[in-house]
Amino acid sequence: MKRINLWMPVAILICSLMMTGLSSCNDVADNPGNRDAQSRDVGYDVDNVKMVESRDVSIKEILEDIIVDHDDLETDEDLIYTEWGKEQLKDLQDDEQNTASTRAGLDGESGETKMGIKYVTIRYKTIGADGEETELSELIAYDKNAGGNDPTMNPKNLVIGCHCTITSDAERPTNFKKLDFNTDVNMLTLLSSSQKCLVVIPDYEGYGSTSSTAHPYCNRDVTAKQVIDGAKAAVVWFEANVAKLQSDWKTVAVGYSQGGAVAASIPSYYYANNLTGLDVIGAVCGDGPYDPLATLKQYIKEDRLYMPVAPALLLKGMVDTDKQLMALGCTYKDFVTDKFYNTGIFDWLKSKEYATDVIQTKLLEYSAKNGGESGFTMMAMYNNEFKAYIPENIKEGDKNWQLSNGKGVNYCTVDQCFKPEVIEYFKSGTITGDVPEAKLKALEQALEKNSLTYGSWKPSGAYPHAYHFFHSTRDEVVPFCNYESVKAAWGTNLFLGTPFESSYCYLHLGTGANFYVLRVINFTSNILNRKWAPGETK
Repeated sequence: MKRINLWMPVAILICSLMMTGLSSCNDVADNPGNRDAQSRDVGYDVDNVKMVESRDVSIKEILEDIIVDHDDLETDEDLIYTEWGKEQLKDLQDDEQNTASTRAGLDGESGETKMGIKYVTIRYKTIGADGEETELSELIAYDKNAGGNDPTMNPKNLVIGCHCTITSDAERPTNFKKLDFNTDVNMLTLLSSSQKCLVVIPDYEGYGSTSSTAHPYCNRDVTAKQVIDGAKAAVVWFEANVAKLQSDWKTVAVGYSQGGAVAASIPSYYYANNLTGLDVIGAVCGDGPYDPLATLKQYIKEDRLYMPVAPALLLKGMVDTDKQLMALGCTYKDFVTDKFYNTGIFDWLKSKEYATDVIQTKLLEYSAKNGGESGFTMMAMYNNEFKAYIPENIKEGDKNWQLSNGKGVNYCTVDQCFKPEVIEYFKSGTITGDVPEAKLKALEQALEKNSLTYGSWKPSGAYPHAYHFFHSTRDEVVPFCNYESVKAAWGTNLFLGTPFESSYCYLHLGTGANFYVLRVINFTSNILNRKWAPGETK
């Protein structure tokens, strides 16, 4: 397994702390001078920002938590996280031992080096999917030694972290106190230490402070605008309350899955709309749904939905927030089968009480009780072959069923979810049945215009448009056609692409672990340090 030295700056950081002493950990209020330097106008009013809460977390605590969460080694991603966590913890301990003779000015009473991350949640004003002003919430993370006497401890750059798909409000980034450290949110916050960045991770509309409203899933421009406003709000709050970012700072967006699509939309929206202030120079994107229309067509072509909540979210995002679909009075039932609707999945999504893996389990449970000719049916692995997970096939005490989430061992066919008219239209363009043509075309247009490559803007193939796309060729949730769509529209002379081929850990969840543990630090660092170049690599 390739080793990533996430904590390469550890020794440098310890030496810096030795020189500055404990004063570098003091509150910024005791060191107001570091806020007097000239700051960049990012075009956002600090009066539109307010802090909610904050917390310090040590690097050691983060690593130990990751190891504990994955030490059962049930999946490939467990192995990746555990080995990586143990390696980084050993490196951290070695660095502490190597500086033991000069640590007197470093350590608190516990004897631990004061290395850690400060988490802060804020709320900021932006424009909602309905076109009205709203107040969204977001998480900010930065090295807890920022704002002290040593200005080199202040962030060098800004990272816009874009979180993956969530379906429960409890998973939101601002709920950081209750999130496991191995989530993508906390893996993103580690960039604040390893890359000395200010990291901002918006909740997205529909979560956190706006949990009572619909989430505009895959609504490209709405989310890009909101996330960019959130990045500006984070900068003005940080510089007003902690310290100035180091001069000539740049911005990179990073994300996986839904977060990959959001990250990809940041440079395109920023430059297509001639925005200023953040100096966006690129995006690191993993397995994102860059082309929702191609994604739906691929689902239909493959006739396997390994994660039925994904097309449900895609449809819900369009019906809830697309103006044309709303004007036509479209509902979910216009497009999905009664048996899929009757599972309760759209009520589960609206409630925001259930995570995606819980919803997958609930669908399996529904199939076990109601599946068959007239009820929604899931297929599950049974003795190395797929079999309908329905009442007549399930025997009490039978342990031969494989029902684990994220392993590609359960799915449903497309006709379990979508009406025949919808399947036929997106397969061949043929209008049949009772679904009005206007509604089918409106859905198609909504999906098409939320593609990353929709419109006339293209990256230049050079800075400040440094895109890096990483995508598993065998992703079962966000198919590889999304990468191929970007490649066909832009060409690899305009971005850096890494198609990921592997005999293990190639499914969506495993690829995400690979992305965050083994790739994202190098990818982000290369863009920030101008070591990026377009092309395609393995």
